[in-house]
Amino acid sequence: MSSINAANDVLPGDPEGEQSNQSDRASEAASSTNHVNDPYSLTTAEKNWADMQKDLEKRGYMLRRRYHLGWVGSWVGTRKRPERCEDSIPITKHLILMDAVRMSDNRGVLLKLWNNNEQDGKELPILQYFSDPARSSDPNNHCVPLLGTLTIPGRSDLFECIIVEPLLRRGQEPPYLIAAEAMDFILQALEGLAYMHSHNVAHGDIHGGNIMIDPTNLYPNGFNGVVTFDLRRRFSEKGVKRLTRLEVPVKYYYIDFGSSVQFSSESERKPVRLTAAVYLPPEVKKDVDGFYDPFRADVYSLGLTIMREILRPELRFLIPPLKPMLQDNPDDRPTAQEMTDIFKETLKLVTKQQMRRRLTWTKEAGKLTIRFHAWCWKEYSKLLWQSYRHYVASYVTSSPGLLSSSEAKL
Repeated sequence: MSSINAANDVLPGDPEGEQSNQSDRASEAASSTNHVNDPYSLTTAEKNWADMQKDLEKRGYMLRRRYHLGWVGSWVGTRKRPERCEDSIPITKHLILMDAVRMSDNRGVLLKLWNNNEQDGKELPILQYFSDPARSSDPNNHCVPLLGTLTIPGRSDLFECIIVEPLLRRGQEPPYLIAAEAMDFILQALEGLAYMHSHNVAHGDIHGGNIMIDPTNLYPNGFNGVVTFDLRRRFSEKGVKRLTRLEVPVKYYYIDFGSSVQFSSESERKPVRLTAAVYLPPEVKKDVDGFYDPFRADVYSLGLTIMREILRPELRFLIPPLKPMLQDNPDDRPTAQEMTDIFKETLKLVTKQQMRRRLTWTKEAGKLTIRFHAWCWKEYSKLLWQSYRHYVASYVTSSPGLLSSSEAKL
């Protein structure tokens, strides 16, 4: 993991007037080339990022070619199909997010615009708290690390600073194909929430999109960051070396702390009002404007997230021990730490045969192509062989995750 530098990175000089002139020139250049790239031209939000490209480069961060001054699509003047070219892919709905490369070590990073307002203000202090060296080295800490912050003079009308985080991927990408992979995800998610709650922080918006995987070990030579924004563009990973979760240890991280709340101590905890969340527990649905316990709500949201993953025929035996997380009465739900302990005890009873099961898909997954089924079988065959070759524990007594232990073969 890269060293943490939460201090603002501000370059000396760069008067406002010069910054404004540079921005104007960049905007003019973008406008002059936009018609050439239609219908894949830069959106308004992308133009804001393109205007900052030179400033970000000065600070050691390189954006994709699409956002460089005077960009012309790589397909222009050729017979290439634009949709087959990486630089045709926009940032779409993630207008405040941008992938980049940290030039000092060629590491993929995520840049996120941050404002100290009601919607996002809580995120930066919480990231700084969990990225402190005293906590960042704890293996139970599954909060995304803060790699740094950046300020760009002349951009205060858009944001106060740019948060720099590791470039992660959705936790289910690549998909779970052998039972042990899903069990490891569940364990790490529970451990991470228990750790978060032990520091009196409630996440507030847990769902599948907010639990990501660090792909560093899976992709030893790196991967194309644009995949993070459009998983349908899998062509960009053709030829990219990818290991499996059985070959190398992986770590899952909680992201997006905009709806989070932090208390100074356990005795200071108190009910809060809803800000924004994908999953609403029953007590919130009954009274959206009322107060609720954010820690009990976190347990419910994680339970619902996990259930979406284990509604695969081969994992249904895990439903009974996890079902208490979904109790209608929040007081009847176990705490995150209690649930972690329960799940660890459950894992001790899981057989190696159960951990080797091939995960199939339910009707809820929709119609899957023959090509995808063939890919799943091929990948599972590889995982099954690796389960005999690599050392992984059938249960875990310490963090992180069951697939990173080396006590026994599957």
